[in-house]
Amino acid sequence: MDKSILFPIILEWQRIVAQTEGIFRSYQAELFELMGSRPIKIVTGFRRSGKSFLVQKTISQLIAMKKIERKNVLYLNFEDYQLAQVNNASLLDEVFQLFMNEIADEGKRLIVLDEIQLVKDWDKFVRTIYEKYRNIEIILTGSNSELLSSELGSNLAGRFVEIEILPFDFKEFVLIRGLEVKNENDYFENINKINALFGEYLNFGGLPELVSITTEKAKQSYLEGVLSKVVLDDVVNRFNVRQPAVIEQIIKYLFIGTGNITSYARLSAHLKTAGYEVKTDTVANYVDFIIKTFAMYTLEKLEYKQSRVFSTIKKFYSVDTGFPAFYGGYFQIYSRLLENAVFLKLKREADQINFGQNESGKEIDFIITARDRSVINYQVATTLNENNKDRELSSFVSIDRYVSNGRHVFLSTDTDEKTIEYSGIKIERRNIIKWLLEIS
Repeated sequence: MDKSILFPIILEWQRIVAQTEGIFRSYQAELFELMGSRPIKIVTGFRRSGKSFLVQKTISQLIAMKKIERKNVLYLNFEDYQLAQVNNASLLDEVFQLFMNEIADEGKRLIVLDEIQLVKDWDKFVRTIYEKYRNIEIILTGSNSELLSSELGSNLAGRFVEIEILPFDFKEFVLIRGLEVKNENDYFENINKINALFGEYLNFGGLPELVSITTEKAKQSYLEGVLSKVVLDDVVNRFNVRQPAVIEQIIKYLFIGTGNITSYARLSAHLKTAGYEVKTDTVANYVDFIIKTFAMYTLEKLEYKQSRVFSTIKKFYSVDTGFPAFYGGYFQIYSRLLENAVFLKLKREADQINFGQNESGKEIDFIITARDRSVINYQVATTLNENNKDRELSSFVSIDRYVSNGRHVFLSTDTDEKTIEYSGIKIERRNIIKWLLEIS
């Protein structure tokens, strides 16, 4: 490739990453802690969830602390149209050699390959660099677990650590909007603004770029563009899907029904009513493709009595609340958006998440199993009153006999927070907004 083109690209990205500023995310502390260690660092997650910014912010911190020289950073973003020609390992090596021979100084070097799955045979290049150079640290980012996992498992097994990131949670969302809520005093002093921000968060989600968009119409347009990118590029093109309309139907169905218990057979039946004859096995494959873009997560049923996980029925959750609201409508699926927000919070923290359902169909939204095998059961609802009390709380009773050390937590928008007793078991009532903000 032409050096006169590559030089300014490399130098410009060095300038950009050195000057990156923004809010501190917990993922940054995790990545920074890993820096200096030998394994390759891989940051994965959904498109536009902040992978690039996280890496850039970490590099900026490293440069500011003089742990690495700016000129010794090679940052290549393969979604930059100027690097479109660098689409295979051989051309990538040309860029690398230019950096090593004519830009970098002696000492430690940092190589960052952003959206690496766009480069053919990237894993062979990375493994060569990893094995050949002891003073080079490598960070990779990617938005497709299928294209990463096959190469990671074969050529890079045992040589990497992975950090999967999500869009902003509500606590980060509030902070990026200029409000820091540390305790109950902060909460009650700003309760009206917090409630308004919570509605905005559920309706449009926490994708970092979307936070700066000011009009609802523009936010909707942004979400539509991201969804189109996922359907057309991340699923249809990368997995050679011949029925893109079916992929769109599946995504819409699962997002609108976020948190609903379903099965591939039920989904296949829904597609049939929409005019698409698709075998159940094909539906399962298509759903798997969508999951591999990090757009969606699946939960499986935990049977307490038998201590087994059943995979025939599942629950699906969106990577961001904005997508279900986009398809289903904020007011129409409000309770499901609440549940999705809780799932995303738990996913960051829990070792194992399942859902529960007994023989009569009573359901527990989330079952969190810690490493010490202790259990917390979560139920999510808009409110709790005399009309729905038995329906919402009886699920705790129906499974409690199988869990001697379990805690029960009921999350709702109610402000009444206390421990109540129902049919002989204790249930902790928590306000969902305060819970998401980590206010005890």
